[in-house]
Parts: sequence; structure tokens; C-alpha cells
Amino acid sequence: MSTIHIPSNTLRDAKRLFDRLKHLRCKLPVLNHLLLTTGQNGIELAATDLDHWLETRISDMPTDYGCFLIPPAAMEAACRADKGAQVSFTPCGGKRSRELRVTLTSGGIQSTSVHPTLDPSELPSRPHTTGITTELPPATLQGLADIAGCTSSDSSRHILNGVLFTPEDGGRLVATDGKRLACCPATVPPQSFILPSAACHILAHPDFTADMAMLTWIDHEDAEKRRVAIQCGRHQLVSKPLVGSYPNYKQVIPSFANELAVIPHDRKPGLIAWLRSLGKDQASVRLDWHKRGQLTLTHRDAGGHSATMQVPVEIHGNPPVIAFNARYLADALEIGSTLCLSDELSPGICRHPTGRFCVIMPMRVTIPAGTNATTTATQPQSARAAA
Repeated sequence: MSTIHIPSNTLRDAKRLFDRLKHLRCKLPVLNHLLLTTGQNGIELAATDLDHWLETRISDMPTDYGCFLIPPAAMEAACRADKGAQVSFTPCGGKRSRELRVTLTSGGIQSTSVHPTLDPSELPSRPHTTGITTELPPATLQGLADIAGCTSSDSSRHILNGVLFTPEDGGRLVATDGKRLACCPATVPPQSFILPSAACHILAHPDFTADMAMLTWIDHEDAEKRRVAIQCGRHQLVSKPLVGSYPNYKQVIPSFANELAVIPHDRKPGLIAWLRSLGKDQASVRLDWHKRGQLTLTHRDAGGHSATMQVPVEIHGNPPVIAFNARYLADALEIGSTLCLSDELSPGICRHPTGRFCVIMPMRVTIPAGTNATTTATQPQSARAAA
């Protein structure tokens, strides 16, 4: 196979995309490599971790067919080339000793390195992507990126380690970890499925959320062989959906939460930053409404240290004194800035005008005798749907 020339900027952009796949963590050495393929479709790069197949086309110019694997060290070396410089890849060696020669210019000086590589046939073959196709507007993948952070990272709750795509109620995306639940209206295919968090992380890349996408459902009698393929422009991700029944998420969405507090748009970034600065995952904040039109947030840790923040808000009704996990409240406010409440023991909802919302479980507030400002909170109540 002849030498392939690729701009260094293109390689760096591709590396940032493939880094989201985390294929370098795979224990099987061949999975750490990138597959470069040339042919009538131009030049394509691909990688897999067995559960996902990610590919991108980096050149549209037709060439002779060929393929080789780029080992991690060769890709690292290529990405150190000067901005705008060309990087040359030349496969060499025989079947028993394959090597890849990388030639580049760094700091104005040309250098060449040789890296051992593997036979491309050792990499699992590209999955088939024939099936029922649905067009997705950019808002769907952007909504996916907005709510995916609410999925569970607990491996023992496997079915919650992804986002539910469901055609219910006109189309929805749902994510929950049992203590919070995010939901977003979206254009989705007629087939319900659960997309793994790892795939959601890849699809949050700006190249996927910037344009129309095509989603293909690859059905199979064996649930383990079903796949979801999402293509946007030059990129395509094929993912294995999670197998199992998603819990009844609707039963934890409060039907009555008419006490409202609207956080001004210009104050929300500062409030979110303050909530995240509280640090520990179990940090709680108490929300008080002593003054009309003002929200007071109080955090006190086990050592007696306290922090307070006051934010002007637009109040409708009589919001209750309530406490939330600080990090969860910050995540919820990223999704919607209208806080809807009913009482101190019921879940709160942060809503957005577009229809997306996040339900967060409260933390029980206990006020020690003789005080009115100190708050002690227990763990958030768990959503019954995710139990």
C-alpha cells in the first residue's frame, strides 16, 4: 500500500472524537488501534470497544483500496506535528512483522518514527447498518447531551446506565439514577430502546449535535444482536443498546407542584458555580424564602462550617422550605431554571420552556431546637421507579 498523507489538524480533530470512545482502556491490544481505510469513499478512520463502533471520514477524495492499523504511539506522534503540516503514514514490513512509518514536521524539523502494528483482520468487522431509519433534528442529540448526566454510574443498576428513547407522549428522552430524573421532548424512532451512557458521551461531541442526524434501528430476534446506528455528516456511531426493561419513570414525576420560583437567567451561572463549589457529593443546601422575591440558600457541613447565598427570584405561590443535594440541584438548574415545588417532602422539578425538566428528590430537613438557620439533611429519598 502506498503512503497516505493527512493534515495534522484533521488528525487532532479525529483523535479528540475517538478519545470519547475510550477504546485505549480495552485490554485486547488490537482494540487500542485505529483502523484507516482508503477506497472510493475517500479515507476513513474507525475504532471499536466491541460494544460500540465509531468511524469518521477524513477525506472525500477517492483512492485505491487499502487498510492498516494505526497503533496508539503512532497516533500520538502524528498529533505532535506542526499546525497545518502534512503527516505521512507508510505501512511496511511483512505479514509476520508489520510496521507503520510516520513522517512529520515538528518545530520546523522533519522526523520519522517506525511503530509495530497488527494485522487489520484481527479487528472485529464493521457491523451491518441496514434497518429502519428515522431523521433526527439537532435538538434531539442536543437534548440527549443535556440530560445524559443524570444516568446512573452504578454498575449494579445496569439498566439505568443509559438514556431511554421512547415514543410515548410524542417522543421523549429519559435519564435517571434513582435520586433524580431528567426528561426531554424529542423526535425519536417508533422503537423504544436504551442507549448506553458511553454512546451518549460520544454523541455529545459538537460534530454530532450541530446538524441533522439519521438513526437506524437494526433489529434482530436475539436482543443481544440488536444495534443502533446514528450518522451525522462525516461521523457514524453504532452502539449496542442496553437489554432489559426500563422502570416506570412516570410514577415519580409529581402531578402537583404549583409553588414556583423562577431563577433569573443572568443569575443562574453564578448560582450553579456556587452549588458546585460546595464540593462533596453529599453536600446539601437548604432553600428558604424569608423575604419576598429572594431565595436564601444555606449549606452547613458536619464541622460547623457554613456558606450562604442569596438570589433574587420571581415567586408564584408559597414555596416550602426544602433541602436538596447541592450537586443534583446544580445539574437540575442546568436543565431548567423554573423551580416547581409542593411541600418539603415531595420531589421538586426544574422546568425549561422547551418542555425539558429534571425531577430531584429532596433531603429531609431537621431544625435543631432553638435555631432557625441550621440545617441537617439525610440522604435524598430514592425514586421508587428506579428501586
